[in-house]
Amino acid sequence: MNETMVQQEGFAARCQKVLQVAKELFQGKPDWVTFFRETLGVSGAARSVFPTQAEYVMFEKSNEYVEIQNMVLALRNRKMSGGGANEPTKVITVRLPESLHEALKAEASDHNTSMNKLCISKLLQVLIDNPNQAAPVRAAAAAMAAKPMSPAMPQSNMQSAPNFRSTFHTPTNPAMAPNTNKFGQ
Repeated sequence: MNETMVQQEGFAARCQKVLQVAKELFQGKPDWVTFFRETLGVSGAARSVFPTQAEYVMFEKSNEYVEIQNMVLALRNRKMSGGGANEPTKVITVRLPESLHEALKAEASDHNTSMNKLCISKLLQVLIDNPNQAAPVRAAAAAMAAKPMSPAMPQSNMQSAPNFRSTFHTPTNPAMAPNTNKFGQ
């Protein structure tokens, strides 16, 4: 057996090890904060099994990671008081354009949830480089969209949003058209 094959088998076994820890914890029906901390947090199972950034990034692209993310989603959707009450909260300040802030406010309103809960949901979403790998997450998002949504968990934005709001209007005067060379400045 060549070295690459041994490494791949070792990687797959470690992915399964983290998933097993997650499944056992999930069976105990913890709050989502505890589950996240123990599985994907800085001192969680995944970080101990995949200590380097490169290994962890590879793990994030695995089906086991997607399954764990779906467990986090399921726990966040449960109606449960005091989620994460045993863990202190921290505050971050994020500077963002007014237009993005307004869009987040509108989305939170559309989902009948707070901006804080919406932003936490967005921070927990899986970042996927390969669109083909997004299929399991999109399938989970579609399943969640079919259920009535709890105010505690906004619907995933991985599918096209039916409540799209645009304030952009095509200028009728060509002189007023936006300069595409300055986009993003």
